[in-house]
Amino acid sequence: MVGKRRWGVVLLALLVAACGGGPPVAPAVAPVQAPLDLSGVVLLQRNPGHDDVVFADPATGVVKTTLPLPGRDTSPTRFDGPASKLDLVSPDGQYATLESGGGVDVFKLDRRGRRYERTGTVAGFRNPRFGPMGTKLYFDDGKTVYSTDYTRPGQNTEEAGLVPPDDPLDPRVQAWWPDAQGTVLTWKDVRRAGGLAYLTDSSGAIGYATYDDAGTRYYFVTALDAVTVLLYAVGGTDAHGALARLKVDDGVPQVTKLVDRAEPRIGKAAAAPDRATVLYQTTQGEWFDSPTTPGAITRPALKQLPAAGQRQLVGWA
Repeated sequence: MVGKRRWGVVLLALLVAACGGGPPVAPAVAPVQAPLDLSGVVLLQRNPGHDDVVFADPATGVVKTTLPLPGRDTSPTRFDGPASKLDLVSPDGQYATLESGGGVDVFKLDRRGRRYERTGTVAGFRNPRFGPMGTKLYFDDGKTVYSTDYTRPGQNTEEAGLVPPDDPLDPRVQAWWPDAQGTVLTWKDVRRAGGLAYLTDSSGAIGYATYDDAGTRYYFVTALDAVTVLLYAVGGTDAHGALARLKVDDGVPQVTKLVDRAEPRIGKAAAAPDRATVLYQTTQGEWFDSPTTPGAITRPALKQLPAAGQRQLVGWA
């Protein structure tokens, strides 16, 4: 009897083992990726062999999202001009563009792979810029501005002929600029008031401007309203300042200093989406911000931005 019981226990153990007895093993669960946060300050980070698009918290500088780009921007002046997120990333963050030796490369965001993938090249063009609405990507060939649908690049539409700006050798002066409605503004329709040269949209609102005053040139950052623009000078002085508001009052430019000096010199400036703050990067890679109202005080910015590679300010998302 005892022997039969032992054999029964052994047989039961063998059956349990063969049938996978015991508690079921839970299947492996893939780690859940954090959602992509495509907001904040947009930076282009240079790395050996490739570029990254970086989205950072504007208050702290903490990096929220880094997306690789399989290529490098080869334009020597692309990010020297006025700042705009639209230099690099589409309004919805789903597309990006780089200027390469072959033309304008277009990339689409692969959310699962967390990177931008090249979808096409518009050969023979330069100066890519996304439109403020819709799916237009603008570029030029040095004589004419064209556009294409960046979701299906290939069919180009002529937008405007180019007229050289006052100083065509100054890379910070743009030869053309899309206004808020997507219409391309060029120097063919320039208006002047003293040292102010400005372009307006169909409603008469200022869409782009530069200002010269006693040897100091101010460059366009953004329009604050229909008659007021935010401008910056590369190097400020006590008399002229580094950041300024300019309002056209009855055809006369009225300039208000915001920041007296920038030491070292300003490399690029970008206004926040609400236009209440302007962020600027110096030529030595330091970061500062300032209110856009009179009496502004410049403060160090992006204090927690890690030191990694060469970063260039693109704009705000």
